Amino acid sequence: MESNRKSLLAALHLPPGLDDEEFSRSVSDLVSLAATGVQSAKVTLQELVDAIRKYQGTEYLEPLTVLPVLLSCGDDHAEELVRICGLSSSAKEIMIVVQEAIEELRWYYHDGDGETREKPITAPVQRLIGLTALCTAAIPRLRLGKRTPFQLAGPIVLDISSLVPFTAQDATKQEGRLLIREVAGLVRALQLWASASASEDVLGQMKKSLRDLLDATIVACVSSIQASLSIREFERLFPRLVVKSALQKGWEDGQRAMAEVQDALAILGTLPELPDPRSTSGLIYLAHAEPAIPLPLAKLTQLYPLLANSLEENVATDETLFLLLRLLAQQSPQPDATEIPPDIADSLCTVLSVLASTHLDPFMRHLNLRLLSLVLSKVHQTVRLNVLLRLTTNEELPQMRSAAIGLLKEATLSALSSPDYYTEVNPFASRMLLRAFGPVLFKTSPPDFLTLSHTREELERSLELPRIIDCLSFYYVLLLRDRKNGTGVRDPDNIASVEGSLLRPLRRFLDQCVTLQGEPLMIVLSLQVNLERVDAAVTAIKGTSKSDKCGGA
Repeated sequence: MESNRKSLLAALHLPPGLDDEEFSRSVSDLVSLAATGVQSAKVTLQELVDAIRKYQGTEYLEPLTVLPVLLSCGDDHAEELVRICGLSSSAKEIMIVVQEAIEELRWYYHDGDGETREKPITAPVQRLIGLTALCTAAIPRLRLGKRTPFQLAGPIVLDISSLVPFTAQDATKQEGRLLIREVAGLVRALQLWASASASEDVLGQMKKSLRDLLDATIVACVSSIQASLSIREFERLFPRLVVKSALQKGWEDGQRAMAEVQDALAILGTLPELPDPRSTSGLIYLAHAEPAIPLPLAKLTQLYPLLANSLEENVATDETLFLLLRLLAQQSPQPDATEIPPDIADSLCTVLSVLASTHLDPFMRHLNLRLLSLVLSKVHQTVRLNVLLRLTTNEELPQMRSAAIGLLKEATLSALSSPDYYTEVNPFASRMLLRAFGPVLFKTSPPDFLTLSHTREELERSLELPRIIDCLSFYYVLLLRDRKNGTGVRDPDNIASVEGSLLRPLRRFLDQCVTLQGEPLMIVLSLQVNLERVDAAVTAIKGTSKSDKCGGA
């Protein structure tokens, strides 16, 4: 309408007498100036978007001129203009721009010579996001002629698939999520478009090509999803262990991006399902499936190669830990039954112990330690003992040596809590416990640690002192809980052995610490408290033993 034309001219501060060609050229100039941030620009991109929408000015957008400029601009309003062009401008001209943008990105990354070029273009991720959005809007509007949908769209889909892994390396979290959503939208649009006219064979080709694109995008951008799957599941399973939620800010955006992927999978007819996924992308789809797919523990054997590879390669870690929580946290009708094959349990414990020791995030270290505990609760007791013995003596992971004592305490308390523990064959409730772990727990590492001279700073940084505290805590609990003395912990000979190898040298060490300058170290005070508890427990046991002898006499 003429009134809209006049209003648009006024809104863009253009003279009223322009003909259509001059009007389009002027709009292109305004877009170029605004997108490149020139200070002399009369209007901003936001003002352009608002005016074109309000006064229906899409006919004055020249895609061959404005789109190359907009694709290289990282502004959100540039993205809006790209979408407006995609829906209203000539589909044929849009695809010319798309092809040129693809060629630029190819040159930007490799150009076939095996070496990355110097970066001559800006915002490569935004370019790929923009051209994907253009394809979503323009390809279904193209005339097929004698071509099939696959012949028309297949090469473009393949081009985008080849660019995604490179582009994702430059993507921020927000850009990665946006790229996932754009690709999911493209997959939905092209599958529905092809379904309207393609034969079964052509549709099969199209579906495979689109699924490959979706898979490539999900794997390349998985680090951008960050939907906090494992954290949410952990906090649901162990609410009493949560002091403060570790949920990442904005995790909902990652969840929404994956919801769009699920929609795309549904349209492709390839929703996540068991049997096990055959690729990393399948593992990611399985983790994000809504509603959640049942995962009996028996499926761990099938899924384990992918789960282990993901953890070792640090790919899809959130999704992998989430699936492990779902697999391992299920209650078994027979808690003591061997449910995880020894080879898988051993391998999984190795991987989890590394993460529990070295991960930079304290919460993730805690989560992996809980997973390690769950694994150990679902293996044969002999396997459990061997794994714990390895962890408590692992010099390469000193942090785990201390944490593993807590896992040992869990195993021992579980064994001692059994109503029939005295008659059961359980190494954690038998004399095998002290034979295996006594030389590990009741001696320092190195053996002369308590006799060496240490500065205040060395004691503050020491990993051995916290380990000794954990050893004392374990010893104290064992003295109290093993009332029937199934482990032999109350035997006079064993009490004397621990006294000589650990407790007496520790008392001398604590006496020396009194001479340190400054306020007493918290770690030293904690050692003192734990030692006093142990001494009190030993004294009580000796007193009970004397009373029993007197009573017997």
